[in-house]
Amino acid sequence: MQTLINNPNLRGQTYKMLKSMIITREILPGKKISEETLAQVIGVSRTPIREALFRLENEGIVKIIPRRGAFVIQQSKENIIEILQIRELLEGLVVRLVTPLLEESDIRELRSCLDKLRATPEQERHVIEYTDSELEFHDLLLRKCPNQMLKQIMAMVNARLQIIRLRTVVLPGRAQKSLDEHAGILERIEKGKAADAELLMRKHVVSVRTMALEHIDAMI
Repeated sequence: MQTLINNPNLRGQTYKMLKSMIITREILPGKKISEETLAQVIGVSRTPIREALFRLENEGIVKIIPRRGAFVIQQSKENIIEILQIRELLEGLVVRLVTPLLEESDIRELRSCLDKLRATPEQERHVIEYTDSELEFHDLLLRKCPNQMLKQIMAMVNARLQIIRLRTVVLPGRAQKSLDEHAGILERIEKGKAADAELLMRKHVVSVRTMALEHIDAMI
């Protein structure tokens, strides 16, 4: 692994490397993360490691327990099913409410997200860039949502979704399928077909759930 000594962007690079180690299961679900060991492996002090851990905790990927340390979140099969069931309903509702409200500038931003997805190679080492672009697509829709309570509930759901996103996108064929699904959703949004966009969003989440359950050993 390439070290980061003298790298001017230690914080960002340390975060990406640690996140990649979790995605590729160099650090397994439920495993305690050793700041000292990581600092030696990556070639940085413990400060950027600690900052990366706080950032990953905010994303729902790591859990920091006082006086015990940081651990990679481990989802059960039941958790995955429940989260994706809730997401199916809520994200479908978000896109239905938002479609009539989007302006041309918003549509351009959504197209830009898809362009980034298309430009990202379907390889495990690019998974962070891919999931960031996908998350940007969903975040834009959520930001435009007029229902404040729905936004608050989605924030709680999203805190549990990121580790699932990271696990599913590396499954064979999932990245391209997800791109196609998002393109279909955007097409309906552009045409102002809110009900159709909602249906495709729900189908997208069902597709994620189906693939997750087919590869459950890679998810938990």
